[in-house]
Amino acid sequence: MVLNDQFSVERARAVIEAGMQSPHVRYSILVLEECLERYNCDEVILSFNGGKDCTAVLHLAASVFLLRGIHSLTCLYVTGEPFPEVDAFVEKASQYYNLKVIRKKKPIKSALTALLNENKKLKAGLMGVRRGDPGSEKLQPFQPTDPSWPQLMRISPILDWTYRNVWDFLLEHEVPYCSLYDKGYTSLGERTKTFPNPLLQIPNAPSSYRPAYTLIDDSTERNGRG
Repeated sequence: MVLNDQFSVERARAVIEAGMQSPHVRYSILVLEECLERYNCDEVILSFNGGKDCTAVLHLAASVFLLRGIHSLTCLYVTGEPFPEVDAFVEKASQYYNLKVIRKKKPIKSALTALLNENKKLKAGLMGVRRGDPGSEKLQPFQPTDPSWPQLMRISPILDWTYRNVWDFLLEHEVPYCSLYDKGYTSLGERTKTFPNPLLQIPNAPSSYRPAYTLIDDSTERNGRG
């Protein structure tokens, strides 16, 4: 989808209606609805780095929020050595979803500390974390940050989604995503340490790769991450 318009109520409604027919998406919607039962919209921030997982969360959250009459989301974009394509996508997404994007430099811990010092209202953060991510095996959908971190409720709507679930959702709803995923990247990190997934290389064409959504084995998602 070309990001030349605005995310609409009609699109939001289509996401929710289709999602209620899918168990894992329905659960994610319930998590987001519980988020809005617990917190006011100005107490919630979305961690958004342009990756596929947080893009799925953004699209879901935008749908739930918009149908509640909430027309804007605030996002934290923590950068280190970003790809130009990621920066460009975050900028376009901010226009498409009417986002307020707060940019901070890595490391994440100090970025979060600065953010909470600047905005005392914030109480919860929406995350694009999945169970297969490092250190997320025991995470719950609602779980406070560790004691040594700035205090915030971590909310993980797609915690139990698979890699395939993410791509099925993005493709079904024609969700805009970063162009790097069409160039063989399956997991995005620092620019100098992230490369196309070698499993997607097209035979006899060393510099050409299939899109990320063609990856068959979920366990190889992070191949290409240094």
